[in-house]
Formats: sequence, structure tokens, C-alpha cells
Amino acid sequence: MMWTGPGRAAETVEEQRERLRRVQSELERKGREKDQADRRARTLRDEADRIGRELDGARRALESTEGQLLETERKRAATEERMRASRRSLGTWEDKLSGLLAAHYRARTVGAEGLFPVWVYEAAVLSDRVTGLAFAVENHAGVVAIRDQLLGIEEELRNLRVTKTRDERRIESARDQMRSMARTEEGRRALLARQIDDLRASAQRFERMIHDLLEKERRDRATARPKSAAAADRWRGRVGWPVAGPVVESFGRTHHPELDTFVISNGVRLRPAATSAVVAVEPGEVLFAGPFMNYGLMALVSHADGLHTIYANLGELTVAAGQKVAEGQAVGRAGRDDAGRPVVYFEMRVDGDPVDPERWVR
Repeated sequence: MMWTGPGRAAETVEEQRERLRRVQSELERKGREKDQADRRARTLRDEADRIGRELDGARRALESTEGQLLETERKRAATEERMRASRRSLGTWEDKLSGLLAAHYRARTVGAEGLFPVWVYEAAVLSDRVTGLAFAVENHAGVVAIRDQLLGIEEELRNLRVTKTRDERRIESARDQMRSMARTEEGRRALLARQIDDLRASAQRFERMIHDLLEKERRDRATARPKSAAAADRWRGRVGWPVAGPVVESFGRTHHPELDTFVISNGVRLRPAATSAVVAVEPGEVLFAGPFMNYGLMALVSHADGLHTIYANLGELTVAAGQKVAEGQAVGRAGRDDAGRPVVYFEMRVDGDPVDPERWVR
């Protein structure tokens, strides 16, 4: 028979109290760890936001700088043409004046007797005039003014190239920070969470922009196209890809395993060769061309029978809003993602609704 006297009972109570203290201590430790993990997660999320804002700002700055570079190079080309035209004009003037002086000299000297000294004198005058004219050509006020403009444009181009290099370094620095942060699971999750939030915000604004543009287009054409299966079927299997490359992100709703959330894409992402040209899949008119949030440089093209195509994440745009484009005409060149890999986003809409390009292209 086991002894269960008062001493044993007291010992059992004490053991239970000790166990309770250990449990409470463990709960407190777990609570502190959770608080630390929460603070770490908030810190990482703040850092991801900071890096994301820096990357977005650097991208916008680079897009602006590249636009200024393009415009300045166009200005330089136009100014150089003005310089060539001015020089051609001055050359014509020189030839004409020299001819007039020679004709005047011949009229004064031919057939005249005893005028050899005059002939020599006027030849010297003619030579001086031609030499003086050449000097005037080199220092003509119009040519000098154009030359000064070219010098100013060249200086502007040098400054813009320096700015472009600085913007590119800012982008690469932000990408390096992202890569460093992504080496840990917590950092990668923070970056992914921010990217998904940005994509959702961009998609919402994009939908509003698409709606507004399509409404304006319908008003301009004075015909609101009803949804028509016949019109929609016209495009099925007839449209080609805007660029060659595998699909690396599919259309529709996909589950993100790391964040246990769903992501919706209204288009597909393609992995083309670097700097590949991105072409219009059908003839149409460009409704929008420019930077747009997370879509980067983007072109929206309107086609017949309610078809609209979107080309985004471009590294370069070669069209402008209002421009007509032919099938196969380049609208831009492939861009790069944050990892530096070539990427192009392609979206198709029929009567305003997104459709899966993989089921529609030939």
C-alpha cells in the first residue's frame, strides 16, 4: 500500500506550482518572441516599403531622363539640319557673288587697250573680296547662332547622360538591397507582400483608366458597341504573339504559396530575348503610351471589333498616343524585371473584358 501522508501531498502541490511557473515562464518567453517577431516583421515591411519607394522613384526619374534625352537628341538633329541648310545657302550665295564679280571684271577689261594695270588691280580686289566673303561665311551671324545652339544642346546631352547613369545606379542599388533582403525568409515574405499590394493598387487604377479610355473612345465614335459573341469570335485564333518567348506568368487567379494569398493577373508575362522588339498584333490606334505605375512603360492599342491590346513592362516606347499602327509594327522594346531578366506583359480585352491570351492567340 502506497503512503499518501501530508508530506507527500505538500510535495505534490509544490511540484505542481513549479510546473505552473515553468509553463508561465515559457508562455512569457513565447510572448516576447512573438513580439520580437512582430516588430521584426514590421521593420522588414517598412524596409521593403522604403526600398520599393526608392526603386519606383528611380524608375520614374530614369523614364523622365530618357524622355528628355530623346527630345534633346531630336532637337540636336533638327539644329544640325538647320546648320547644313544655312551652310548650303551661304555656299550658293558665295558662288553667285563670285560669278557676278567675275562677270563685272570681264565687262570692265575685255577689249580695252592699255588697261593691264587695271586688270591686275581689279583681280587683286576680286581676290580680296572672295577672301573676305569666305571669312564672312565662317563668321556669319546665323551660322554662329546655330553653332552656339548646338554647343548648348551637346552640353545638355552630356548632363542628361550623367543624370541617366545616376538614375541607373539608383535602380541597381535598390535592386541590390532587395536581393540582400530576399536572402532571408522573413525578408522575402515582406518584399512579396509589398509587391502584391503594389500590383493590386496598380490593377485598380489600371481598370479605372481602361474604363475611362474606352468610354471616351465610344463617345468619340458615337457608337457604343454591345458585347457580341460574333465580334469576339472573330479574334479567336487569329491574333499572334507580340514577341517570341515562353509564358512565365499565366492569366487568371493563382495561389501564392508563401503568403497564402491569391493573385489575379489579367494578362500574361513573356520572357523574350533581351531588347526584343514588341509589335502590335493587329492594325489599330494607340490610345495611351507612357509610364503607368507597376506596369512601367505601357502602350494601349485599340483595334476593330472591340479588341484592345496592352503591352507593358517595356524598356522603350516607340509609339505615341493618337498614332496609327500596322500589324507587326514595333510599339516598343522588351524591358527587364527586378532580377534583370527580359520581360513583357501582354493583355487582351474584348469589349472591355480581359481574356486569356494563351486561349486566343494562334
